[in-house]
Amino acid sequence: MNQKPLQFVVLLALLLTGSMLFSQGVTTSSLNGRVVDKNGDPLFPANVVAVHVPTGTMYGAITQSDGFYRITNMRVGGPYKVTVSYVGYKDGVEDDVYLKLNQKGVVNMTLYEAADQLDEVVVSYDKDDLFDPDRKGASTNVGEKQISTMPTIKRSQQDLTRLTPQSDGNSFGGINNLYNNFSLDGSIFNNSFGLDYATPGGQSDAQPVSLDAIEQVAVSLTPFDVRQGGFTGAGVNAITKSGTNDVKASVYYYMKNDKMIGKKVGSTESPNNDFKDNSFGFTVGGPIIKNKLFFFVSAEGVRRTELAHGFVADNGENTGEPNVTSVHEADLIAIQNRLRDYWGYDPGVYQGYNHSKSNNKFLAKLDWNVSKNQQITIRYNMLDAYKDILPHPEAIIGRGPTSYRLPFENSSYRIFNKINSIMGEWKSNYHNKISNKMMLGYTAFRDHREPKSTPFPVVDIFDENGNLAITFGSEMFSTHNVLNQDVYQFTDDITYFADKHTITGGVSLERFYFENSFNLFYYPWDMFGSVQDFLNNKKASDPDFNPDTDVDFNQQVTDASSKPYSWSYVDVMQFAVYLQDEFQVNPRFNLSYGVRMDMPIYLNSIPVTDGVKEVENFDGWVDENGDPVKVDPAKWPKNIPLWSPRVGFNWDITGKNTFQLRGGTGIFTGRIPFVWLGNQASNAGINPGYTFQVNATSDDFKFPQIWKTDLAFDWKTKNNWVLTIEGIYGKDINAVVHRNYNMKPPTGQLSGTGDNRQIFASFPEANIYSSDPDAIGFLDAGTIVLDNVKEGSQFTLTGKISKMTSFGLYFDLAYTYLSSRDYTSIPAEIAADAFQRNPIVGNPNTPSVSWSRYGLQHRIISSANYGVDYGMFRSTFGMFFEAGKGNRYSFVYAGDLNHDNIMNNDLLYVPADKSDIHFGTVGDDGVAIPASDADAQWSALESFINQDDYLSTRKGKYAERNGAMLPWYAQIDLRFMQDFKFKVGDKVNKLQLSFDIVNFGNMLNSNWGVYKLPRTNTPITVQGIDNSGTPYFSFDTNLKESYIQDVSINSKWQMQIGIRYIFN
Repeated sequence: MNQKPLQFVVLLALLLTGSMLFSQGVTTSSLNGRVVDKNGDPLFPANVVAVHVPTGTMYGAITQSDGFYRITNMRVGGPYKVTVSYVGYKDGVEDDVYLKLNQKGVVNMTLYEAADQLDEVVVSYDKDDLFDPDRKGASTNVGEKQISTMPTIKRSQQDLTRLTPQSDGNSFGGINNLYNNFSLDGSIFNNSFGLDYATPGGQSDAQPVSLDAIEQVAVSLTPFDVRQGGFTGAGVNAITKSGTNDVKASVYYYMKNDKMIGKKVGSTESPNNDFKDNSFGFTVGGPIIKNKLFFFVSAEGVRRTELAHGFVADNGENTGEPNVTSVHEADLIAIQNRLRDYWGYDPGVYQGYNHSKSNNKFLAKLDWNVSKNQQITIRYNMLDAYKDILPHPEAIIGRGPTSYRLPFENSSYRIFNKINSIMGEWKSNYHNKISNKMMLGYTAFRDHREPKSTPFPVVDIFDENGNLAITFGSEMFSTHNVLNQDVYQFTDDITYFADKHTITGGVSLERFYFENSFNLFYYPWDMFGSVQDFLNNKKASDPDFNPDTDVDFNQQVTDASSKPYSWSYVDVMQFAVYLQDEFQVNPRFNLSYGVRMDMPIYLNSIPVTDGVKEVENFDGWVDENGDPVKVDPAKWPKNIPLWSPRVGFNWDITGKNTFQLRGGTGIFTGRIPFVWLGNQASNAGINPGYTFQVNATSDDFKFPQIWKTDLAFDWKTKNNWVLTIEGIYGKDINAVVHRNYNMKPPTGQLSGTGDNRQIFASFPEANIYSSDPDAIGFLDAGTIVLDNVKEGSQFTLTGKISKMTSFGLYFDLAYTYLSSRDYTSIPAEIAADAFQRNPIVGNPNTPSVSWSRYGLQHRIISSANYGVDYGMFRSTFGMFFEAGKGNRYSFVYAGDLNHDNIMNNDLLYVPADKSDIHFGTVGDDGVAIPASDADAQWSALESFINQDDYLSTRKGKYAERNGAMLPWYAQIDLRFMQDFKFKVGDKVNKLQLSFDIVNFGNMLNSNWGVYKLPRTNTPITVQGIDNSGTPYFSFDTNLKESYIQDVSINSKWQMQIGIRYIFN
């Protein structure tokens, strides 16, 4: 590896920072404004002092010659008391100032001479911080009040980030959720390896930090501040609470059980079994030394038991009900008996079983006011969690429960997540001109999985339509699946104030080290074409199977158990430097411009084995165009600097904080889930003759980049309604794609219908690999290369209205339209799986730009909260409403139409009429056998197409990738809190009862609040292609409707009761 870039980085870091360290997030707020006299002339030098009342922490500044002042590195929250003094003038005071994360508070003052007895000081302060000169891009801030009043069952950050109009779960702006950056107190807090979820603890459905420990959450989609990086989706930053001069504590308990969950979805009774979900914890904070040193501690535990899934087998009496699969109960019982009696293996039950989850979390924080100009913060937090999980619903065919599939209980697994994290932050201000912020962080993630099953092969049984119907055995991804992650962070930001200019420069170093043991197919994978084949020991992969000698599950386990576990290692550093100027052109116009440079640096080497050399020296690889190309699986990409220039503006049009135009444009550079590099690192174990999968990365591969442009208009009416209209357009500069360099372009073509897609090789057999049978070109899963494309775009348009009434009611309503298109939505972590699960027409190496699977096309949200005090009581109400359409999916064939050796990735051609499709089978000689019931199949298929909102618009055309959308859904969540106040000495303590109801509409009517799922996305099964190139299919005439009701807990009302005692 070339060491020169690394030496340069280390030298530059030392020159810029010495020993000063920091990360990617913004942890503080700031205060600015202008001080003038009654004629509007600036007062210089006026003295500005802001005191954080709860802690006595004091911040100060002197106005510049233009009357502006700036105070940075301030604690979020409040209240602050701001005092402005100038010799010969009356003091100006504002004592109810609250500061938001990532935003500036603005307090403007007009002072009058002390001799002017009739004139009062005029203070201008916008408590909403909407008209903030630093607010240029799209962002959402959620403060303590909203956190406490938002309805929540999971007590998760997603319950807060859903207040962002452009969000959908953890996806923002139609971009892959793995491209977000989550930070805690400014330190990176991602699941950086990127397995399943972007958030830490997400695999075990655990919140890494208690909601009671969070003070504010900020979501930034287009921050034109170059200090913020590491994402192309959104930056989500949570700030934890701190202690104050008053000792405060709380203990709480939340619970719900099966009696507090709806039992009906539509007309379907759906049991909740022994559902239990309990959360309990405490917080305590206060002074160690008054005004000087403070502590805060939070601890929480969660215990949950629930029905694993709501699907059941067809017993002959329940056929056609929404939660009944096409799998027959008699078949499951026969398989269960065969396994127990003949093989001595217990697969568990096949329905009605429970899953559990458990987690414990802890956080401790110290804040030290070293001096007026120096503050130090240290935070430690941990998580210890596990969860039972069903087999993966999509990866490598997919084994999760569906309307046509039931997994046995022991095909599930348990995931364990452990996190230990520590960070330190040092904030300082010098001489009213310079401020500095430094942070050092380290986080250790320790994750592993355990199959529910005792050691046994993975066994899949298919139905007559070619769908995987029944699965059991050791979950194929979970045997000795261990992941250790170590994340180190290092940055320093320095800010210099020069009259109208605020100049910020910084440097950041992040190091990601991963150790991964992933043993896919550690136990063999056996497939059977039917239940009877399994009972007869006739494997689907071997038609000449000898049942007397060729199958022995127990021997397969014995043979596999002697294999060593594989390990792979990834060590990557991401270096960034940035420089920015924020120019206050005049009191109404603020302009920021800057540039950021990010560069990934690959620190470790992949061992060059004989197998790796064989891959490197092989001459059969071809790129997506069929041109010869070399592949080196031991070579990381080049260290390429990635530039992100940005410019943003804020224009207070009238100067009265009523009309504001804001926006900007710039490039955002993110990270990739490092599992994609881990795929390549796994090449370290390949030997000569290896025949499964090789992973590599393009030599000039770049981390993802998107160019985003944002334009917004804010208007505050005379009666304090606030209207916002905001549009965001993003264009992919470096999107990520997986290609198979072991796949030659297709040379054949279908005929006989309107579907003339390209297909591979000759009929009916296809061999797309090397012509040399002894070469490594015979790879089952291919040579998967990580590469870049420039195709892809995102557009959102949002309208929002909000109002805070004089009597304390807050209300908002927002609508967002989204159009997001990409080259591939990369639906998997395993490289070959990501390649194979991207639906296509023709060549999977050259997919078309189509709809992204992320984001909703239409989303409406509304929230409200209101509180009232009366005597020793307080009642608080909170509401959240959401309606949306746009959960996307693809219609594909069941089987392999284009002979690329990939199942279920060929997009459907929607026949225009009866002549546009042929029903039947194709023999081994390539001769078609038309179906005797072809007319009945067409009639049923035509009806199915006509009733489907999407397919009915695509007659005579191909279905688009992610072109189909689930129907509209709507859900309303409510929260009610009742406080009972008690006088204890000179303090007032509170007993608080809370009631959360999620999906309240379903409580009123079992047909309301119900989500829908596709009955199938593979309605047509491929039966073969005849010698003339004409395809033949089959259609299940029982398939009538596109959707089934989701009978899981998602569609049911849920109630949670909480009790809390608050000590003051």
